[in-house]
Amino acid sequence: MTATTTMVGKRSVQRLPSIGTLVVAMMLANLLGQSLTSRPRVSDDSGNAHHNRNSNQYYQSSNSSTSSQLNNQAYTNRRQGNFNPNYQRNPHTSQLYSELHACRTIDETLQLANDNIHNLSPRATDAVWKHVLSLLNKPSRINRETGDDSVQYFQLDNLFDHTVNCVDRCSPVDLSYLAQTIASIIKAVYKKGHPKNRGYNDHQRLYCLLLNDNTLFWEKIQSRSLLLMSSLRPKWLVSIAWSYATALDPINANSRVPLDVSPFFQVSSDSFKQRKHEFSSKHISNLAWACMSCRQSNSVLMRDIADEFVSRREYEMDERCEDVENIDAVTLCQIANSFAKAGYNDERLFQSISDATISILTSFDARHLANMAYAFALARVNPRYDDGLTLFDDIANEFIPRLHTATTQHLANITWAYATIGHANPDLFGAVAEEAMGRLKEFSPQHLENLSWALSKFPHSSNEILDRIAEEVVARGLQCSTSQGIAMLAHSFATLNHATNGDFWECIENTASSRVSSFGVIECIQIAWAFATIGRKADDLFRGIERVSMSKMDQFNPQGLSNLAWAFSTLEYDSPTLFNAIAECSERKLDQFKPQEKAMLVLALSRIDRSFPDIFDTIASQSASELDKFSSLDLFNLVVSYVKAGQQSEQWLLAIESEILRRSHELKPQMLVGVAWAYAAAGYRSPALFNYISDVSVPHCNDLKRQEVASLAWSFAALNFFHRPLLEALAVSSEGRWEEFSAQNLANMAWAYTTAQETRHSLLRGIADAAIKKHDEFTHQGFSNLLWAYAAAGHPHQRLFSALAPSVAEVLDTCNGQSLANIAWAFAVSNVNDELLFSDRFVDVCSSKIDEFNSEGLCQLHQWNIWRAEIGSDKVLPPMIAKKCYTQFTSRPLQGSNLQSDAMKVLTSMDLHPIEEVQTESGYCLDFVVNVDGEELGIEVDGPHHFVGRDPTGSTLLKRRHVENVDRIPIISLPYWELNELETLDDKQLYLRSKLGIS
Repeated sequence: MTATTTMVGKRSVQRLPSIGTLVVAMMLANLLGQSLTSRPRVSDDSGNAHHNRNSNQYYQSSNSSTSSQLNNQAYTNRRQGNFNPNYQRNPHTSQLYSELHACRTIDETLQLANDNIHNLSPRATDAVWKHVLSLLNKPSRINRETGDDSVQYFQLDNLFDHTVNCVDRCSPVDLSYLAQTIASIIKAVYKKGHPKNRGYNDHQRLYCLLLNDNTLFWEKIQSRSLLLMSSLRPKWLVSIAWSYATALDPINANSRVPLDVSPFFQVSSDSFKQRKHEFSSKHISNLAWACMSCRQSNSVLMRDIADEFVSRREYEMDERCEDVENIDAVTLCQIANSFAKAGYNDERLFQSISDATISILTSFDARHLANMAYAFALARVNPRYDDGLTLFDDIANEFIPRLHTATTQHLANITWAYATIGHANPDLFGAVAEEAMGRLKEFSPQHLENLSWALSKFPHSSNEILDRIAEEVVARGLQCSTSQGIAMLAHSFATLNHATNGDFWECIENTASSRVSSFGVIECIQIAWAFATIGRKADDLFRGIERVSMSKMDQFNPQGLSNLAWAFSTLEYDSPTLFNAIAECSERKLDQFKPQEKAMLVLALSRIDRSFPDIFDTIASQSASELDKFSSLDLFNLVVSYVKAGQQSEQWLLAIESEILRRSHELKPQMLVGVAWAYAAAGYRSPALFNYISDVSVPHCNDLKRQEVASLAWSFAALNFFHRPLLEALAVSSEGRWEEFSAQNLANMAWAYTTAQETRHSLLRGIADAAIKKHDEFTHQGFSNLLWAYAAAGHPHQRLFSALAPSVAEVLDTCNGQSLANIAWAFAVSNVNDELLFSDRFVDVCSSKIDEFNSEGLCQLHQWNIWRAEIGSDKVLPPMIAKKCYTQFTSRPLQGSNLQSDAMKVLTSMDLHPIEEVQTESGYCLDFVVNVDGEELGIEVDGPHHFVGRDPTGSTLLKRRHVENVDRIPIISLPYWELNELETLDDKQLYLRSKLGIS
């Protein structure tokens, strides 16, 4: 098979046969030369061939000294040159080596090589490049050498042309040496030689020569390797594989057409299968690393390597085995990392690696221990042994005593490994934290970020390590950190809710804001989540995150979409465009959402002041039949979010209720508080659910936060579920702790107990005292609910009303119709007149919002207007509004009762000629009016709804006061409990005579 020569620019190169032709030729060569190259099996004394190590067919060389000497001599001859046993080194070559050793600069080396270019054998060519490599790696060498760059480029180019062309003349050993040397130079120049780096001229020249769209050399190496595969010893084959692994990424990063090395690994796989007994464990580990680095992890070769490693370890565990291979820590770490990084997470393989590791673990240093933990964490494997301990337990026990010898990279890697595998080891993390605190300045940005992330998974008992890391970040800045690293730092500190160092978060914010345009979706999500978690707003940063997210919306996965929505909604960033895009993208990918992601998405969207009915309906329809897949927290978030968004349906609430009751033991009391609130806010009455919530909550009232206590009381009262044991427990748990309640929670507690008609004077006194101290914290709704509660309970705490009046006046403009009506009515009941509050401004506000008042509100406003007349104030409603309120007040339907009918009969039997349902001038309606001794008396048959316990309600007190003071009609009250005790007509007549003062 011949090759033709062509000219490419000024470089003379040989055009290669196709890879397919080479593979066929190599296979034919293998078949023809198999008898010459394969080694015979060892025979025992009987002449029968046997296989060592059971079925593994390991080859053991003959003990014949003659055979050994012949083999060694042949090997030496092949090394000396072109398979010629009579080869003698050319005197000219020896002189060249001497002169090469004397060269002190790369320029001198290039000049020498070009002067002797036609005499350079493959071995000598390799020696030249090795000398170039040694000069590159000298730390004291001056990089900027004098000389004509054009001459140096020509000499380099000429040398490399010669190198490419001499590949076809390489022996197996020379081929491996040359590939390894060029790969090592590429490794040396890849970073320093990049055109953006200044001050490395030699590196840049070599970078341009070896990396810029230059795959020809490596294609020829591959072709020659395929032809010589049967002659390549394991060491040489592995060396070439290492070379590809080292050079592949730099070459492909600078080439228009990527280099395909799969033919080499395909043929290497066949060779390994035939000759695997010749490969040491070190060779196997290096070959595995090369497969991983060249992205050949799914190849047959990788599988065969794994099987061979496992087979050897199983054989060595056989008690009859006398031939045990000494495998060291480096080899074990390399093979573990190679397979882990390749994603080849076979538990049998890693169990075998673990067994081998355990047996020599005491020989591991800190580096090996960290690397092994890293590999197993990457593979997500943690073998457990009969004593109950795991590999990670043993690694930790060995690593802690060696802690002081570990580099910062080892400290970061081992904590990352334990956090990734989810293996808690407080002793290890405590020791690493203590060690790291004194060495933080040595940590690279990446190691510092990895350490922070690991600590966020298993927090240290002290925050000191986080404080030190934050200080170190502030001191050095984040200029050298990647965007991913900045996001990891922010996410880690937010996970631990460590927000005390403002300078740290300002540094994160400023750096992230300046780089946000280059963020990927992961950075956007993590940064947004972190700032939302600690509650820190960053307007510029979030505007940038919004821009980037909008441009990459289709790249977000379900978790990213839900987290992004949650972050923006948590910080109250109302961005219609972003949320619409999130909703639309989520709806398209909804089938991919996990239950938790659905729950978080609806939680976020429920906080937005706009509706998303389509996605809410779709999630509800999808999830109704699979609620058992949602966690308890997800169920809680679902029901609360749907109610907040106003998207709940009776069928949906019923489905969630059934699931909650089915797993009743799972929901904590704190969650049940939220569930109760949701159903109460939705107006959905469920006796079974609320009885269950009450039974669970009663024993745990002291464990609830004050907000949860108030919310639970409000929820039961809102649905008229007056579970007395629960109300008792909530009241008892709150005694002496009223100052812990927020203003809104105080209002909710007062409203709930008044609505439940609970007579608790001590509770109302405690709430009043706390409310007076928090007078400037109430919203208009808080004032409305609180003041209404005291007035409705018939407990007009005048000190409370007087103290709150100025603060109420400050929020008048924010009040809606209902709040204005409740406030006006409550002050009328309390009979506390505040000139600042009830000035012309109050009348003007009510007049401007009169259309917001419902029928009940108009009635309350009418009673306020009567009160103004009662106290002689000229600050009253305008006539037109006053007439509207009066009309509504007098048009309320009348409701009679059996007690009232019975009273009518008794009064008639007494010849008092009672007039029923009499409307007074002020608009009130009296049950009866009778004339006794020339005086009109109003009679009120007061049923249970007129009292809280046996104390008159605020409505009852206000009516009596107004009728007596404004209409000038004395009121006689007939309480229901007194009437119920009367059995005979005589008893009833006697009772009424006593009440009316008739002798």
